[in-house]
Amino acid sequence: MTEESLEINEADLLSPSPEATVVDRWTLSSAPEESRAAAMAWWPVARIGLKLVIKRWIFWVFIALGLINFLFFSAMIYFLAGLAAQLKGQRFGEGPLEFARNFIFTGTGESFRDFITSQNTVVMLLLAISGAVLVGNDFRFRSLTFYLSKPLERWQYFLGKLVATSLLVSMLTLLPCLALFIEYGLFGDTFDYFFESRRILFGILAYGLLVSVGMSILLLGVAALLQRTISIVMVWGLIFIFLPIVTEVIHEAAGGSDYWKLLDFWSLLQWCSNAFFGIESGLYSGQPWCPIAALAAWLGAALWAFWSKTRAVEVVS
Repeated sequence: MTEESLEINEADLLSPSPEATVVDRWTLSSAPEESRAAAMAWWPVARIGLKLVIKRWIFWVFIALGLINFLFFSAMIYFLAGLAAQLKGQRFGEGPLEFARNFIFTGTGESFRDFITSQNTVVMLLLAISGAVLVGNDFRFRSLTFYLSKPLERWQYFLGKLVATSLLVSMLTLLPCLALFIEYGLFGDTFDYFFESRRILFGILAYGLLVSVGMSILLLGVAALLQRTISIVMVWGLIFIFLPIVTEVIHEAAGGSDYWKLLDFWSLLQWCSNAFFGIESGLYSGQPWCPIAALAAWLGAALWAFWSKTRAVEVVS
């Protein structure tokens, strides 16, 4: 992917508006009826960020990869529903059905947790490629200067980028998982599954939002700090590929001490998912504040990197 293909296009930033006039390359003087409330000033930033990513073919490649996994889980739910209907009332039907559920899809918290976790690899690759488009280019091509020179606060710019990135992640994790939850409940004999699985629904929402927002904050910090696509991809790979391997090696060498896993962002997300779904985990069972503090340190460092880089940008009034 060349640097020219990542440049921000004027057409990306200016949406069609027959009654608006161009003030400069980055801004439209809105018609009176199009004026926005100050609280929604972040939305154009989010919309532009989404448009810049969605228009690139690589985005649709990752969406297709995530969709393959979703279709597999969906097909397994359909298969189990059909198998249950065929074996219903048969003398030895429950045994094969329970055996199939143990290896395919159980409809429990572990199943939905595993689905979101299996999507994390695709999410990691998508964010690594999208980091420069969403954030890095704003620093490299000085468009952040024009953003902040308008009635737009730094926190509004951050919120817009965070919403755009979180929506991209949610397309691959939270939304498909909710669709699987609804599908599994609809294929049941009654709708009791929805009422009996409130904890599972909470786990899906909580874990999906944590993955979407947490990985987005981390990406914003890394992208603001490094800016270039190659640098972002390398550091992103160090965090999500190399670091888990290193921590696992040190974990084994240190006699199984769990504290080394606090350096692994993947491990922290996995611990949080178990807590949300009510799944028993041997990690940090007596000291839950340890992974919470470690996750807060990761996100705090990313926020500090993003904020320090934006404060260093000179604003042109």
